[in-house]
Amino acid sequence: MGLLHRFVARRAPDILQTEIRLLHRLGFVRPPQAVQWIATSACDLACPHCYSKSGRRADGELTTDEARRLVIDELVRLDRPALVIAGGEALLRGDFAEIVEYAHRCDVPWALHTHGGHVRRWIDVFRRHTPQMVAVSVDGPRAFHDEFRGRKGCFDAALEAIVLLRQTGCPEVVAGTTITRHNADMLADMLPTIINSGAHSWGLHLTTPEGRAAGRPDMLPTPAQLRRAAAFARRMRAVFHIELDDEWGGAGGDDCFYRDDRFMCGAGRFSCVVSATGELMPCTTTDLAESQGSIRRQPLSRLWAERFEAFRAPAKGALEKAQCFDCWLQTRNGHSCRAAAFADRGDPFGKPCSPQTEVAVS
Repeated sequence: MGLLHRFVARRAPDILQTEIRLLHRLGFVRPPQAVQWIATSACDLACPHCYSKSGRRADGELTTDEARRLVIDELVRLDRPALVIAGGEALLRGDFAEIVEYAHRCDVPWALHTHGGHVRRWIDVFRRHTPQMVAVSVDGPRAFHDEFRGRKGCFDAALEAIVLLRQTGCPEVVAGTTITRHNADMLADMLPTIINSGAHSWGLHLTTPEGRAAGRPDMLPTPAQLRRAAAFARRMRAVFHIELDDEWGGAGGDDCFYRDDRFMCGAGRFSCVVSATGELMPCTTTDLAESQGSIRRQPLSRLWAERFEAFRAPAKGALEKAQCFDCWLQTRNGHSCRAAAFADRGDPFGKPCSPQTEVAVS
């Protein structure tokens, strides 16, 4: 059975994609595996790469009661996918404990994205209702991290959060690094710190040209940096559990060297995002043109069943959404990183990756 499982696992994304399209034609849809909720736009940091321009709380954010009824109760109807709580900084919500307690009572598993600075404040919540996973942002060595995030002590707070979360028994604590042009060549320097932090794994994200980064082409890694970072991750997986996250797209047959499971874009297929104000989005874009509707006007379960057509079936003019081997957010911004990261060719002059520099990878 072990060998059979390996052969099936290699084809799983292709099988799942075919199933999604077939069910869509028949008028059916699988329930999501995870739903991320942007609990708030509030954040006490102002990172230059923030996809949501977080800082101040948005007008009309979901109330505690709405979070229960419109999000968690709907997840129960959707067969209890994981609730991923994010922000902004989700731990700035004063009702964080109430929401987690309600999810626990409803038997909805939960996870969290955080910069780590407020984990100690809520440590009793983490102990009582341990999350499935927590990702803590670590963007570079101490001096770089603190300057990048605009507050001295952020780095030490992130490392303390990893230790505290491990002590609660959280089964997967992830150190998450968003790669920019400024820290892409610091990964080797970071490795000892990440290994010694106590994190179970290290997730390498890529800057998405949205939010604050939309007007900052100087933030985007060069093709040469992408290749070096991907090669570093591939080599170091023999030393530590490193994963390339969705923004990289797929490496085709070489995916097994970069991540545990073959890449497949989950946007609108097996995951979605609820914005701070209740808009249902395919993933972490703040472009309201991509909203599939408001969960204040229609139930989340109904929107999931009836919307996201462009992501589930090929349509004229929507190929970038229907394909599953690339990050659609990157491609729609003309910045697909897939070819630059996993091909041997690229722009030798270090310009940001663009459609003109892409190389097909199958």
